[in-house]
Amino acid sequence: FIFFSLLFVCAEMKGLANVFRSLKHTSSALPSAPAALSPAVASSVRYYADAAAAPAAPEKSVKYSVKDGVAIITIDCPGQKVNSLSPALRGEFEEVFNQFQRDSSAQAGVIISGKKDNFIAGADIRVLSSCNSAEELSGVARLGQQLFNDIAESKKPFVAAINGQCLGGGLELALACHYRVATENSKTKLGLPEVMLGLLPGSGGTQRLPKLVGLQHAMPMLLTGKNINATRAKRMGLVDSLAHPAELERAAISVAKGLANPKLDKKGKPVGFKKSSRKKSMIDTVLEDVSFVRDNVVFDKAREMVKKTTRGNYPAPNKIIECVKEGFDNGQKAGLEMELKSFGELGMTNESKGLVSIFFAQTELKKNRFGAPQRDYKNVGILGAGLMGAGIAQVTATNDYFDKVMLKDRDYAALGRGEEQVYKNLGSRVKRRAMTNFDRDVVMSKIVGLSDADNWEAHMKTADMIIEAIPEDIDLKHKVLGGMEKIVPDHCVIATNTSALPIHKIAEGLQDPSRCVGMHYFSPVEKMPLLEVITTDKTSKEASAAAVEVGIKQGKTVIVVGDGPGFYTTRILAPLVAEAAVLMQEGVEVKKIDNIMRDVGFPVGPVTLFDEVGIDVGAKIAKFLEGEFGGRIGGPNFDSVKEMMDAGFFGRKSGAGFYMYNKPKANMVQSLLNKVQGKKGKEVNPAIGDILAKYKISPSNASVEEMQERILFRFINEAVFCLQEDILKSPTDGDIGAIFGLGFPPFLGGPFRYLDRIGVDTFVGKMEKYADKYGERFTVAQLAKDYASGAKKFHA
Repeated sequence: FIFFSLLFVCAEMKGLANVFRSLKHTSSALPSAPAALSPAVASSVRYYADAAAAPAAPEKSVKYSVKDGVAIITIDCPGQKVNSLSPALRGEFEEVFNQFQRDSSAQAGVIISGKKDNFIAGADIRVLSSCNSAEELSGVARLGQQLFNDIAESKKPFVAAINGQCLGGGLELALACHYRVATENSKTKLGLPEVMLGLLPGSGGTQRLPKLVGLQHAMPMLLTGKNINATRAKRMGLVDSLAHPAELERAAISVAKGLANPKLDKKGKPVGFKKSSRKKSMIDTVLEDVSFVRDNVVFDKAREMVKKTTRGNYPAPNKIIECVKEGFDNGQKAGLEMELKSFGELGMTNESKGLVSIFFAQTELKKNRFGAPQRDYKNVGILGAGLMGAGIAQVTATNDYFDKVMLKDRDYAALGRGEEQVYKNLGSRVKRRAMTNFDRDVVMSKIVGLSDADNWEAHMKTADMIIEAIPEDIDLKHKVLGGMEKIVPDHCVIATNTSALPIHKIAEGLQDPSRCVGMHYFSPVEKMPLLEVITTDKTSKEASAAAVEVGIKQGKTVIVVGDGPGFYTTRILAPLVAEAAVLMQEGVEVKKIDNIMRDVGFPVGPVTLFDEVGIDVGAKIAKFLEGEFGGRIGGPNFDSVKEMMDAGFFGRKSGAGFYMYNKPKANMVQSLLNKVQGKKGKEVNPAIGDILAKYKISPSNASVEEMQERILFRFINEAVFCLQEDILKSPTDGDIGAIFGLGFPPFLGGPFRYLDRIGVDTFVGKMEKYADKYGERFTVAQLAKDYASGAKKFHA
């Protein structure tokens, strides 16, 4: 029995691998690359950010009333968009809890939110970041544990009435209640996103969630931080029943009365409002109750997946596993103590501090630095229905702020492909139950497809903003935008989506360059969170404010940078890829280069990124930037890249680049043979060996650490140059752009926070050593030298 159960369990756990993989904080660059933080996680972070940004309020946040023998405890933090668990709120709740326990007129309690679409968004991160020791952090968590323990052990039952976001400490509060009712509302999401901040749920989440829903459901939620909707929560037993939002309070009161005064059957047993207690399957029983299986299959497999996914760079997932294991091995009390200790320890790690710094930076970037635009920009015209244009149309039409999205291309074939892309993407969301069929149809109805054969001019005359997403050809952009300027209203802002062409040169094709602004999106647009807004010295304040506002409404994290070749993200990416190319010419294996940079924390290696971007696109941009900035950007012999393109190797899009793509799937025998031989993942293109051999240079015999630093430090050095030259407006913008645009390891906090961590003087010393050894491409930025000599930090 155990043998066959183990085989089945292993198969089931293998299915969790895809979920564990979402621990990667992937990002992308230029036209095509992997996605970044998942939309669900981004949603969690945005709600946390709302809580952190809110001002402290002197009014009461917890209100008490009694209806029909049931206490209604309403949480509504005044002046805040969302409820967050702060010490003040916790103190108020304790007072109300004690009042409820003394109140003989109330036999049960309902905890409900006064906010429209928010139960509780989680802890107030400002409180956690103000703690100066692990003991202090553990103390904060202990107060939460004690309160939630009191709720769980209350003789009077508590019902959590959940509508909207129920995250972090909010879900831990709900877990402590005796019954949970959630609304059938698309905005109702439940999750424990603490792992995304390098932390773990510190108020009982690691103990109560696994016991309530089982390890198979709990571990992915704890380890990935992903949210789930109410329907799925009901299916897994996380909530006990569902209600319409308008009926939530009534339904919760009815349940509370039933729990306090249960009806009895003929045998004297309570009937009616039973908890949707989980019925353990045979697999659940083996996974959770057989210690040998639990330890050697569940927890060992989880550790293995975490190690593979995080490369050991994130300590929180392993701490979560240990806390869950402790609770199963030695009981909830022991598990809660380990949870407290681990919470404090994690909060003091560099990894958590780096992730929390990103969270605060995102909070700040939710504000429009130019102020609110003078008018609304609800009608948006998008020129080009390719991958980028269709993606921009999707993120625009999805937001209720926008009224009409005009997607234009030359012919119906191109237009149809773009509209099909949007429909397919939205269809995937429908399948995941992230939106309904009706919601999808509403979004599609806002997109007006236009070709040259249509009366497109009449539609474009209503545009408040035009976003151009056509090929990177400046003459073509001049022609298209110059013609469009004559059609659109005078107030219409003209934005160009380009990854490298200077905006001031594109604006030369317009009669009024003040209305021109750059909006650099990242592919795939519907997944990538970053938008790089580029302004010139002629861009008007209104055009700048409009670009940022539209980006924020599209759900993007927006940074504003100055104009120049490559702007910020493309410019700093170029030396990273160039140094990887130099290492290949030194004879370092392609896979080794990728692997050592993934070990640093990048979601994909630089060689894979080159393939994803497109070797032709990457080479064109790299040569362009080398012409602008000289040898500091370059490095490799581009003749080797040209020879690859001559052979038809353009990267993933052509089926082959540095790696092989679109190969026939191996059969079972071949797959087993590959595993025995240690062959994993995609194969290196065998044809590039001969090409690289022609251009081989003397090997440097560098250590792994030196190779990692050569690639990483050139990337960071160019970021410092961008700050020095006022392309970047702040180190924070640089950190956010590198993380959410290019996949810089989030736990390092961004290039500038990383320099603060290791010491700018250490960085300068190593760069000077590499410059002596390898030449001008390691010329260190003067600003870095100035900071090193003055022992200054980029972040206070």
